[in-house]
Order: sequence, then structure tokens, then C-alpha cells
Amino acid sequence: MPVFKSLDISENAKHAISHGIFKAISQDIPEIISDYKLPTNNGVGQFRWNFIHKRVEENLGGRFQHSYVPRGPWKVLLLFEMELGFTFSIMSEHNLMRLQRHLPKNPHYLEALISKNVGYDVIQGQMRLVNYESSRSPSDVEKLRDVLLTDFAGIIKNHILILFDHYNNNITSIKAVLLTPQFDTAFEEDWGMYIKEPYIIGRESILNSMATEDLETFVSLKPKKNEELNEALISLPPKSNVVGK
Repeated sequence: MPVFKSLDISENAKHAISHGIFKAISQDIPEIISDYKLPTNNGVGQFRWNFIHKRVEENLGGRFQHSYVPRGPWKVLLLFEMELGFTFSIMSEHNLMRLQRHLPKNPHYLEALISKNVGYDVIQGQMRLVNYESSRSPSDVEKLRDVLLTDFAGIIKNHILILFDHYNNNITSIKAVLLTPQFDTAFEEDWGMYIKEPYIIGRESILNSMATEDLETFVSLKPKKNEELNEALISLPPKSNVVGK
């Protein structure tokens, strides 16, 4: 079977997603608790997702298609990168481990999203669901997948899960993984380096604009410099034919 080798999205997009999660957990939530002088942080584990969704969507700035899919009282943010044909979702390591130990009675949305991640070699030593194939109706999983992805335009291939772990208000790890339908890991890429520096929305556009302006300035100045050089050469006295003694 083939090996899934790399995730071909821009470094800027990885930074946008990673830092959005980081800022929501490490800055937004503590600021709210501090600003309102709250004596407790009850329910913060659920409420932080509102900020995660907001920050990630803002940082990406429309580069990915996105959809908020209702799952009971909960809404899940799904992303779709059309050129690659991959969808993305975000989950904590704790929630994934809980699913790997025990699936709910009805198909979970992650099961449906990863159901097409087939045909890849897996990383050894990963947790695997036992008797998964016999416990689910393929048609039920397929129907759920269709519902989840109905808002996206384009050919959808695989699904990538963005996993993060945290302690209190600190992100301890973040990575992108490709899970097989049996919850084996076929690909894993560490994104921890992207939370170390702030993310500036529109930075790529700003840098590209600056590069274009610098080039235009250089092009406009170059003829002028050539003209000045030519004028200087013309004003020089002619060389003497007398050979010095």
C-alpha cells in the first residue's frame, strides 16, 4: 500500500490554523476570565471552541471553504481546501482517545469524515479499533458523510484531523494526522513550531505587495541611474595621447 508522505498546503495556512487554536486557548479565554473577574471557569472546556472557530476562520481569511455543521446542540467547524481536495476538522487529543476506546452507538462525525482515508500504510504502534467493520452500517456512515460535506463545492478526497493537546491555558502539542477508517494513523505532521510566533492576518499579501512595490521602484530607478552614468561619462575629458615619462 502507498505511504502518505506529505500534506501539500502552504506553511502560512498551517500557521494560521495552529496559531488560531493557540490564541483562543492561551489568550482569549484567560482574558475573558480576567476582564469579568470570574471566580470560576466552569464550562470553559466547551466554551473555548467558540474562540477556536472564530480565530481559525479569521486567520485563514477565506482561503479554505468552511462550514459549521450541527451535531445535536453542537456545531463542528469543517474546512475544505479545494486544490488538494482535502477536508479538515479540529479535535483535542483527549476526545480522540475517548473515541478510540469507545465509539458511541450511532456513527460519530469523525468516523464519516475519515471513511474514505483508505489504502495507506499505517504507522506502527498506533491504537486500533477492534471489530469496527462489524459494528457499523457502511450505508449509515456514507449518508452521514454526505450530510457533513454537502456545503462544499469540489471533489473531496481525504480528511485530515488537526489534533491539539493542552494543559490549563497552554498548548502542549498540535499536529495534523490522517486516520484510516479503523482509527489507525497513516500520517502525522508536527505543527508545534507554528505557535511560537504571532500570526499576522494578511501577512502574505502584505509581503507580496511590498515585494512588488520594491521591484517597481527598482525598475523605475534603474533607467535614471543609467542616464546619470551616461551624462557623467560624456562630461569626462578625452584621454590624452601623450605617454607619460
